[in-house]
Amino acid sequence: MAEDKRGMEKLNQFSINDLYKGKNLDIIAAALLLTGKLKVDSVEIFRGSPTVSVGLVGEYRIPSNKKVNKMVDFMDQNGDMTIDEIFEAFQTRMKKKE
Repeated sequence: MAEDKRGMEKLNQFSINDLYKGKNLDIIAAALLLTGKLKVDSVEIFRGSPTVSVGLVGEYRIPSNKKVNKMVDFMDQNGDMTIDEIFEAFQTRMKKKE
Protein backbone atom coordinates (compact mmCIF):
# COMPACT_ATOMS: atom_id res chain seq x y z
CA MET A 1 0.00 0.00 0.00
CA ALA A 2 1.03 3.57 -0.55
CA GLU A 3 1.85 5.84 2.36
CA ASP A 4 0.65 9.37 3.03
CA LYS A 5 2.77 12.35 4.18
CA ARG A 6 2.79 11.12 7.77
CA GLY A 7 4.08 7.70 6.81
CA MET A 8 0.69 6.08 7.48
CA GLU A 9 -0.72 3.55 5.05
CA LYS A 10 -3.47 4.95 2.86
CA LEU A 11 -6.74 3.09 2.73
CA ASN A 12 -8.21 2.38 -0.65
CA GLN A 13 -11.05 4.76 -1.42
CA PHE A 14 -14.39 3.12 -2.12
CA SER A 15 -18.02 4.11 -2.10
CA ILE A 16 -21.33 2.48 -1.29
CA ASN A 17 -21.76 1.78 -5.01
CA ASP A 18 -18.64 -0.38 -4.88
CA LEU A 19 -20.30 -2.56 -2.23
CA TYR A 20 -23.31 -3.18 -4.46
CA LYS A 21 -21.06 -4.31 -7.30
CA GLY A 22 -18.81 -6.52 -5.17
CA LYS A 23 -19.34 -9.94 -3.73
CA ASN A 24 -18.85 -8.88 -0.11
CA LEU A 25 -22.36 -9.76 1.01
CA ASP A 26 -21.23 -10.22 4.62
CA ILE A 27 -19.99 -6.62 4.72
CA ILE A 28 -23.17 -5.33 3.10
CA ALA A 29 -25.34 -7.30 5.54
CA ALA A 30 -23.31 -6.03 8.52
CA ALA A 31 -23.61 -2.43 7.33
CA LEU A 32 -27.36 -2.78 6.80
CA LEU A 33 -27.75 -4.35 10.26
CA LEU A 34 -25.77 -1.56 11.90
CA THR A 35 -27.77 1.16 10.13
CA GLY A 36 -31.08 -0.45 11.05
CA LYS A 37 -32.09 -1.29 7.47
CA LEU A 38 -32.07 -5.02 8.25
CA LYS A 39 -33.39 -6.76 11.32
CA VAL A 40 -32.78 -10.27 12.62
CA ASP A 41 -35.91 -12.32 11.97
CA SER A 42 -34.78 -15.71 13.24
CA VAL A 43 -31.79 -17.59 14.60
CA GLU A 44 -31.41 -21.36 14.36
CA ILE A 45 -28.77 -23.25 16.32
CA PHE A 46 -28.36 -26.92 15.46
CA ARG A 47 -27.52 -29.49 18.14
CA GLY A 48 -24.48 -31.64 17.49
CA SER A 49 -23.37 -29.37 14.68
CA PRO A 50 -21.41 -26.12 14.79
CA THR A 51 -23.94 -24.46 12.50
CA VAL A 52 -25.89 -21.26 13.08
CA SER A 53 -28.45 -19.96 10.61
CA VAL A 54 -29.60 -16.33 10.86
CA GLY A 55 -32.60 -15.03 8.93
CA LEU A 56 -32.71 -11.32 8.13
CA VAL A 57 -35.56 -9.15 6.90
CA GLY A 58 -35.51 -5.65 5.53
CA GLU A 59 -35.01 -3.62 2.43
CA TYR A 60 -32.69 -1.03 1.04
CA ARG A 61 -32.61 1.06 -2.08
CA ILE A 62 -29.77 1.16 -4.47
CA PRO A 63 -28.91 4.81 -5.19
CA SER A 64 -30.70 5.71 -8.39
CA ASN A 65 -32.74 8.27 -10.21
CA LYS A 66 -34.84 10.54 -7.94
CA LYS A 67 -37.84 10.07 -10.21
CA VAL A 68 -37.60 6.30 -9.83
CA ASN A 69 -37.46 6.62 -6.03
CA LYS A 70 -40.52 8.91 -6.10
CA MET A 71 -42.36 6.35 -8.22
CA VAL A 72 -41.41 3.57 -5.79
CA ASP A 73 -42.70 5.66 -2.88
CA PHE A 74 -45.93 6.32 -4.77
CA MET A 75 -46.37 2.62 -5.50
CA ASP A 76 -45.72 1.76 -1.85
CA GLN A 77 -48.45 4.18 -0.76
CA ASN A 78 -50.93 3.17 -3.49
CA GLY A 79 -50.21 -0.53 -3.86
CA ASP A 80 -53.90 -1.44 -4.04
CA MET A 81 -54.50 0.44 -7.32
CA THR A 82 -55.66 -1.59 -10.29
CA ILE A 83 -54.00 -1.47 -13.72
CA ASP A 84 -57.14 0.22 -15.07
CA GLU A 85 -56.80 3.01 -12.52
CA ILE A 86 -53.13 3.47 -13.43
CA PHE A 87 -53.93 3.71 -17.16
CA GLU A 88 -56.78 6.11 -16.43
CA ALA A 89 -54.35 8.33 -14.51
CA PHE A 90 -51.87 8.22 -17.43
CA GLN A 91 -54.64 9.15 -19.89
CA THR A 92 -55.77 12.04 -17.68
CA ARG A 93 -52.18 13.26 -17.42
CA MET A 94 -51.69 13.08 -21.19
CA LYS A 95 -54.91 15.08 -21.79
CA LYS A 96 -53.69 17.82 -19.43
CA LYS A 97 -50.45 18.19 -21.43
CA GLU A 98 -52.34 18.70 -24.74
